[in-house]
Amino acid sequence: MKRSGGDAGASGAPGPRGAAGDLPPLRPHLLTVALVLTVVVASFETTATATLMPAALEEIDGTPFYAFVFGVFTLAQLAALAVGGWLCPTYGPVRTFVLSAVLHGGGLLVCATALSPWWLLAGRVLQGAGTGLALISVYVLVGSCFPEERRGRVLGLVAMGWAAPGLLGPPVAGVVTDAVSWRAVLLPVPIVEAAMLLAVWPALAAVSARRLGRGTAAPLRSRLAPIALVSTGVLTAMTAPDLAPTVALPLVLVSVALIVVGARPLFPPGALRLARGLPSAVLLRGLVGGPWMGLLFVVPLALAEGRGYSLSASGAVLSCGVVGFTMGGVVHSLAWAARVDRARMVLAGMVLQVAGMGAVAAGIGPVAATAAYVGWGMTGLGASLAVTALNASVLALAGDADRGGATSAMAVGDATTAAVVSGLAGAAIAVWGSTGPAAVTAAQTVLLGTAAALVLLMPTVHRLRPGAAASTDQGASPRARG
Repeated sequence: MKRSGGDAGASGAPGPRGAAGDLPPLRPHLLTVALVLTVVVASFETTATATLMPAALEEIDGTPFYAFVFGVFTLAQLAALAVGGWLCPTYGPVRTFVLSAVLHGGGLLVCATALSPWWLLAGRVLQGAGTGLALISVYVLVGSCFPEERRGRVLGLVAMGWAAPGLLGPPVAGVVTDAVSWRAVLLPVPIVEAAMLLAVWPALAAVSARRLGRGTAAPLRSRLAPIALVSTGVLTAMTAPDLAPTVALPLVLVSVALIVVGARPLFPPGALRLARGLPSAVLLRGLVGGPWMGLLFVVPLALAEGRGYSLSASGAVLSCGVVGFTMGGVVHSLAWAARVDRARMVLAGMVLQVAGMGAVAAGIGPVAATAAYVGWGMTGLGASLAVTALNASVLALAGDADRGGATSAMAVGDATTAAVVSGLAGAAIAVWGSTGPAAVTAAQTVLLGTAAALVLLMPTVHRLRPGAAASTDQGASPRARG
């Protein structure tokens, strides 16, 4: 298999500016620290912000803006994910990485000093944009700076970095908000981000000097209309839980249509028909990873309403999912995992998700509720195994010139699938009800429906392996291969 330019750079081969001796060393260990710390900070901040937001909005008389605070973040993140597919190859992943930190840190400062709801909303837009660009640049840096045999391990560490801090964010935010102020939770984070950038700058400068992760990208204007359609579809899907049953389901179906039409130009040609190799890897990444995030609010609701559990007891099921997702990252960080066929790892992850969702459906209904906690942990483990393997597949199948666009497409697919599943869950709750046994029925319907969809996708996993023609054309653009 031909080594990409990024892999050559990682192993010390000459870069575009001259011999390797004229360039600073890549410092892969320091770069790994930078990538993992980035997602650790982002994960902690996301869960902490969700915890403190009611107190923040109450202080600035913005309680009616609660849904908008999270909605504008999601839309800004989605737009940044799509724009990042142009920004990374055009200006390089290092500049995109730095810009993401500036936007995210600046957004936190704006939020922490907010005196009005509109001020807070502006900060959330900056935060969302920074988070979206961080996702793209992290994956492109992994693909460009590490040889293929090491990417799985780095991606496993990144997955652990996303999941584990989610356990600390809510309790830390709650204690600090109660003892001091919600602003005291947000203000230190930009300082940590600035210190992190300074500490890892030698590694980033070495990547920038080699011009790794650069390539060609379609003009930004060609992405604007698709981004608008996808964002509209996501926004309408998010409103489904608050609507009447006769409106909710048709609205979700319209949202799906808008997302499919809008996302198609952002995906590699052949993705919607699951063409072998990169197109299938990109599409499956969204279809397999998105449902887990889209179902997050369903399980605690069912436990609280169907089993009568307290908010803390029903919310603890999400912690089980985080633990499971973290363990998936641990598996991928082990050396032997790199020798496992990625398609088999994805299939194993899908099987675990299906089994876990079935256990949750049973646990919120007729059997011991313990099954729901164990099942959601299995679902998180399966999602982590499949998602990390698919991330590695996309980075391996995409050439240097295509890596930014492919990474952007898989992230957009992940976000939109999560939004659609969340919208369908909201529509089910609107139809059956959100209280008592009706909430359990709605949750079971969505869980088992999602599990069935994953079962239908399982036979397509073999399409991750490129055909003979595609294998000899790894450097070609997705359009040429499609």
